[in-house]
Amino acid sequence: MNSTTLETRREANEKVDKLKREIQVLSILNEYPELTAKQIARYMAYRGYTKDIDYNHARPRLTKLLEDRYVCIVGKELDRETNCKEVVYQITQKGIERLKE
Repeated sequence: MNSTTLETRREANEKVDKLKREIQVLSILNEYPELTAKQIARYMAYRGYTKDIDYNHARPRLTKLLEDRYVCIVGKELDRETNCKEVVYQITQKGIERLKE
């Protein structure tokens, strides 16, 4: 990758308020208990958290929330658009407690 690409990627990454995004993901999962990253991304757009339905708004936050045990994986679901299986996430008790902070 060239330096311009790396620089613009870094700038875009720094622009995102990661903590705010994590809370948005947790609040959606608190309301809808079992969702895929794609479904979460749709709700983020519907609620006006993001400008468009882009799965990259949800996936990096889900990875971090999973590492910190605020969400867990509860299964797989077939995505009808791609005919591929998607991971299904659920908020944990620790995630619910974080929302109350």
